[in-house]
Amino acid sequence: MSKFCLLSDPENYVADQVDLVADKKGRAYWLDHFEKHFEDTLGHALTHYGRAARKKIESARVHFSSLLASLRETPNSLGDGTLNIISLCRLRDTTLREHGLIDPFMHIKQRENASSIELYSDLVRQLHELEGRNRWLALVRGVFAGNIFDLGSPATMHLAAQPTDFAATLESIKPRPWFIDDFDRLAESLPDSPPTDWAKAVVFVDNAGSDLVLGMMPFVRELALCGTKIVLAANELPCLNDVTADETVEVVEQLAANDDDLAALIRAEMFEVVSSGSEECLIDLLDVTEELNEAAADADLLVLEGMGRSVETNFDTSFTVDTLKIAILKDNHVASRIGGETFDCICRYVPADG
Repeated sequence: MSKFCLLSDPENYVADQVDLVADKKGRAYWLDHFEKHFEDTLGHALTHYGRAARKKIESARVHFSSLLASLRETPNSLGDGTLNIISLCRLRDTTLREHGLIDPFMHIKQRENASSIELYSDLVRQLHELEGRNRWLALVRGVFAGNIFDLGSPATMHLAAQPTDFAATLESIKPRPWFIDDFDRLAESLPDSPPTDWAKAVVFVDNAGSDLVLGMMPFVRELALCGTKIVLAANELPCLNDVTADETVEVVEQLAANDDDLAALIRAEMFEVVSSGSEECLIDLLDVTEELNEAAADADLLVLEGMGRSVETNFDTSFTVDTLKIAILKDNHVASRIGGETFDCICRYVPADG
């Protein structure tokens, strides 16, 4: 594992700048959040693993409750004396793995992947009826709509109960101007036809289901059709409903089976999937795979998708290439920290030269 090669200032990089040791109010919010969310997660673990896992689930509950109690009493009691959202994510996911609950959201990811794949072909056809800027705007709005499927946020946890209604979600996206709205500047670099300004894009994807299938895949497919090679970087291990690299490969292959253009792009080696090395829903770019760095070495566009990768971490991080940070805010505490509101849209485009 190594530092991400596209960081402009790796020596001073800090993934998560929230100091929950010093921030008493923030600490109380996040400890309460993780306590409640862990209970929800254990409920999904019971659904997925069945009654045979009850002892594991109860053991995980007692273990995590003890860890949170220690942090409430002594916030700097973790190994390095720091406490932030990344460390709480690691604490949660390590606890689940230690008790054999490796992927408690697997059944939901599989359901959402299957239902989204059924909608993909019709969505692509609808997008092809649009032209130029209107198509790109629809594609960006689709990324927002897909990114709402997030089972780590209180405002969207209810989506676990039933398949996502992507059309209704798309209608609910806030109109422009968005909270952070660099679409006009981005659109100057988005082509109506080949070639694009970018030879290769590294795209950090977020969630399974509509997020990957109906949001990011149509967007990066369009970039690839215009000549940009796409590197999809996904988690190494399961975390919440985040998609893993292995799952991403499977989904892309399933989509290509009914999408001749995507199949042709894959044959032309315009798509590659790599593991970021991450085991969490946030990402520390000081700890990525050599595989990712090898694929990213000659990239000229970076896309960080999702609240965890582009807002909770890396919000102010600068890179050596053109960068798009795109997400929808699904946690009021995170949103208020940057002056926004829940379900505000982030389309933050920063060219390498500015």
